[in-house]
Formats: sequence, structure tokens, C-alpha cells
Amino acid sequence: MMASSNKVDIKNWNSSGGNNNNNDSLTSPAKVKKFLPSVKALRNQFEAGKSNSRSETNGNINSNGNGTLSHRSSGSTSSLVSSSLEKTSSTNSLNSVSDSVENLLAPAFENLQQMEPEEPVEPIYNQFKKVDEELRELMSKPPSTTGWNPRPLLKRLYYIPEAPKIQSQGTTYINIEGFLEKLPSGRKKATFWNAWKRRYFVAKDGVLYYYQSTQTEKPSMKMPLMGGKVECMEPSMVGIDDGQSRDSKASAVLGIDDGKGHYVVVRCSSRQEAERWRRALETHTVEDFTSQYVQPWPMPTNPALLRDTLVIDLGSASVRAGVLASQATLPQVFLPSVVATERESRRQVWGFDALAPDVRAASTVSFPIRPSHKITKYSVDLSAVSSLLQKTFAELKVDPKNYHIQLSVPRVLNTNTQTELLRVLFDKFGVRSVNLTHQSILALYAYNATSGIVVDVGERMDIVPVIDGYIVDGGVSRVPYGGYRILDHLRQFLYMRNVSLINEVESYIIRQVLENICYCAHHYNTERARCTNNPDLYEKEVTLSEYFHTNDCPYQTISLDFGRFQATEGLFNPDAWGLDHPGLHKLVHKAIMECSMDIRKEMSRSIFLAGGVTQLPGLVDRLTTEIDNLTPPAIRPKVHASPYRYHAAYIGACVLAESPAFVQSRISREDWNKQGNAVLRKWSL
Repeated sequence: MMASSNKVDIKNWNSSGGNNNNNDSLTSPAKVKKFLPSVKALRNQFEAGKSNSRSETNGNINSNGNGTLSHRSSGSTSSLVSSSLEKTSSTNSLNSVSDSVENLLAPAFENLQQMEPEEPVEPIYNQFKKVDEELRELMSKPPSTTGWNPRPLLKRLYYIPEAPKIQSQGTTYINIEGFLEKLPSGRKKATFWNAWKRRYFVAKDGVLYYYQSTQTEKPSMKMPLMGGKVECMEPSMVGIDDGQSRDSKASAVLGIDDGKGHYVVVRCSSRQEAERWRRALETHTVEDFTSQYVQPWPMPTNPALLRDTLVIDLGSASVRAGVLASQATLPQVFLPSVVATERESRRQVWGFDALAPDVRAASTVSFPIRPSHKITKYSVDLSAVSSLLQKTFAELKVDPKNYHIQLSVPRVLNTNTQTELLRVLFDKFGVRSVNLTHQSILALYAYNATSGIVVDVGERMDIVPVIDGYIVDGGVSRVPYGGYRILDHLRQFLYMRNVSLINEVESYIIRQVLENICYCAHHYNTERARCTNNPDLYEKEVTLSEYFHTNDCPYQTISLDFGRFQATEGLFNPDAWGLDHPGLHKLVHKAIMECSMDIRKEMSRSIFLAGGVTQLPGLVDRLTTEIDNLTPPAIRPKVHASPYRYHAAYIGACVLAESPAFVQSRISREDWNKQGNAVLRKWSL
């Protein structure tokens, strides 16, 4: 049988292993040709006998001896399949693609979504060429914002919510342990060769372990129980299911899914013993979402709860900082990483004050942490970072000489940059010690996890697979496009609606539009067709008058329709942005495939989001659906989205700074003076 067009074959998934040469086996045109007939051949077949195919096709497409393409969409008709194939093959004319999309009904697209995950997307920039000359002449003299003070808007964009005063009590687990009889993994019946084995089981804090004996230190199995389902099929039989498989065999037996698609079966000594284990395991399967991520605490007022460590997160667009407490907190300082450098005195002003009208008039505004023609992807502007750190210490009202520093950076820095950064911190500020960590790694700590796929989308996209604290280098993807590229395309959509926002200060207005009315479409062409048929339902506006204290507000309101979802589509279809790198879901799938076969299922269910762009409505569902289309039917990916993922790197830095790993990895001033650059071996960015 042929592989489904919207799901890959489980054999291809397992056989690829860790071989780097087979990473693209699921998407390579050469590989697809071995299984699927060409789209052109299918189109010719349907054009020749379209009327016959309507009555004969029922969710399957037969090709001349090449096999059957089976689709899960039961409600789809052959005419829709035929039109979709014609649309897919007509790549020479983007206009014909858009015309065919607009003529289809909205419900049909919901079925075609899973059938055609690789549906072509028209580049968005083609629409920008249609701006007529009258609009260009009108926009040649846009309203001026020279005298506008953006502080009220910045206060809204850089607002730090209060952490809940009443913390979640979490789940009360009934921990249980004891000897049980176990079958080999994957076996459900005992045979002469696969007999019961006596093993020691421990259910503790939502995880089930088993050991070869009570003296064994390392468990032979570690299985998360949260989210599973415990049921008693008979008085003496209990089973636990993670939602993918179920066992209903054997008396006085617990069927426990180990998260790898098969059961680990254990047998209790009696029905009463099975009931006792069932009740205990039920407390571990309750899905408490607050336990899946670190929930920040309010900033303590008692000085005894504060530590001698400062947590600083240097981002391309913003800076977060605070004094470490006994529990992870939200940042105390949150400001834009923008600097205004005076043209004559070269004095630098950071944060909100840098965008004041009088300061902007005599200065040059820039973002020194953001990569530019002066800054490579492996370095930063150290003179600007030094000034920014000084601003941060002043905002925190602390003397850096009395503190250790946990520093978070957005990019991998080369050795020279790390050396110069240490020299600034030790020689200029005199800090006691420093630890440097990448933002994506810290985001993993914000989810109480040590293994998983970190999807960090801010000014750029970073996809980092981590297994037990170690990065899988082959699966790391760092794409220099993200939120800033969305703002660029959103600027063009606003320009087409007579709104001209050009300079860096006005970009914060665009960001306000992005955060309030933009979203990720579940299926782009479906959303576009619906918006074409009824644009009034999609049009939404943002009010700006409250951020202007004068009567000369250039734009009272800003409205969008198509641009609400078209500007963000490049995250999943970079073709829409005119780029050729893989989409976000394909980068995540690549990270999963780089992991060993035995943990791919676990990694696909451990996808953790971080960064401001991941807060876009619809992104979690879209990412889950797209990854589900790339994985085998037995694999159901799970995307974890903490409500505090905007500050995930800072929260994770707080967790790391409070752990013993911080003491082991930090570089002290004494070590720096003795060993110099050699101490950098402690760090792995």
C-alpha cells in the first residue's frame, strides 16, 4: 500500500534513524516520486474522465497501477479533489491559483487542508505592486509624528503583569511503590520465553519508574503519567491510557502505557492490590497545567528572600532584568533595547527616554542588540551593551560589585565577543561572577523540563532540540527572520490603507496593531477565500487616540482585513515572504527527526513555545496541525504554551540561577584573572 498523502509512513519515520542524509526523506522530490504519481498525470486523468471519477471516487484516487492515495477527509468530493490538483499544478500563474481559491466554498477547504499540506501560497509582496499612483501621491506627504511622545504606548507594550498572589496548590499525588510482576515491553501475554519478571515500581510526582531491584540506582523506565486515563475494566483489572492505546486483557493486571505506543504490563498480587495501585495512579494522571510550566511568584518584599544574583535578559527588541528571589518571578525592569546617540556629544540614552521627541531630534536612534551590517550574527555592539548594562543597574538601583550575574543572550556569541563581554563585566562593573546562557536553553527551564524541542520566535526563529540538558546540534535551526519581518509586511498592508508608518518610532504603532488584531490562519487559502467573499467580517480596527495627548493624532483608528493573517503567514509558508527557507513546522520536524528513534515520540509531545510572536492567536493550533501532518499516524504532537512564554527566557534564567548548575557553570573574577580565556570552556551556547 502507498503512504497517505497527508501522513508519512511509520516505516520511513523509524528507518531514518539518526542518519543526517535521510533527514529530508519525507519531503525530497526524489523520494516522493517513488510513491506518488505526478500531479500532471493525475490532472490529465481527471480532465479526461472527470464525470466518471465523480461517481467512482470516494476519498481515494486511483492511479495507473501506482497505488491509491487515501485521504482522511470523508466529506470531500472528487470534484474538489480534481480542482485542487489542477490548482496545485498551475504554478506558472499565481493569479490562476488565487482565482481557483476564491471560487471554492469554505467548508471544502477544511477538508482539503489535510489533503494538500503543500498547497502553493501566492507571495504577499505581489499585492503591494498594485498600489495606484493616486495613493502614492497621497502618501508622499504622510502625517508627521515628529512631536509625538510614544511613552504611553510604550508603557502599554512593555507592561509587566502582576503575578498571581494566590499560587496554585497543584495536584496532590499519592506516591506508591512496591514489587510488581512485569512483562517485557510491548508484550501483553506471558509465554515460556516472555515470562513475568519481578520488578520494583515507584509512582512519584506524576512519573512512574521501575527498577531491576531495590538496590538499583538508575531506573529502567521513566514514564510520565500526567494526562493519561485510568479505568477499571473489571473489578480486578486496571488500565492507564495516555490517549493513544488501551489494554483490556488479563485479570488483576495493570496495563500502563509507557508513551511509546505499547503497554508495559504488570500484575498485582490480588484485586485489592490492583485497586490500591489504581487509586494511587489516578492522582498522577490528573493534568494540572500549572505544573507543566514554572508559575512566577510576586516579587517578595522581605529582603531575606532575595539572593545576591542579578538576572539580565538581553533581547534584540527588549531588555528584562531583576534581582533573583527564592522563587522565579517576572522581571522588575522591562524596557525596549533602543538607544539614542546624540550626534555631537555621542551621549547615549536608553529605553523610554531614548524615544522622547526632544531626544530623537538631536540623536540617532538604533537597536544595537539587533543584527545589522555592523554586527554579525555571532557578535554584539559591546560599547552599546556596556551602556545598556549601566542603565539596567541604575534602574534596579543596585551596585553590581555585590552581585553575581546570570546573563541571557539572544544569539550564539563567538569566543572573542564572550571574552570582551567578560572583560566589561569584571573590569568596568566589578561583578563577582558571570554565567552566560542562550535564551532558547533558558526557555526550557521555564517549563520544568530537561528534554524537548524549544521553539523560540521573537525577532528571529530558534528551534533547539535538547535531550537531558544536551543540545542536538544537527537539529538546531536559527533563522534570522521573525517578528521584525512580520512588521515589515504589516507596514505595507497599512500603506495600502492610506496609513504611512515608516520610522522606528512609528514601528511601535505597527506592533500595537500586530498584538491586537493579527493572528495565524488555521489554513491560509481557506481564510483568504472566506475573507474575499465577506471582508467585512474580517475587518477589525485598533484605536490609537488614547496614546496621543494632543489633537493632532495622525490616525485615530487603524483597520485591517486581509493583512491580519497574511502578514503572519510567512512563519509557516516563507514563500509568502519571498524566502526559500523551510517553514516553522518543518524546522520543528527536522529537530524531531535528528533525535534517536526511541525518543522521537516523546520529543514530538514535548514542543515548548517561547517568545512574543508565539502569543499570536491561532499559532499553537496551526503548529500542532502542521506537525501532525508530517508525523506518522501513531504520533500525536503536543505543543506546550505557557501563559508566561513572553518572559520564558527570564523565568528560566531565574530557575537556573537558583539551581546548583549555576554555581558550577559561572565564571568568577578570580578564575578570570588566573585562567583568562580558558575558563570559557565551561560555557556551551
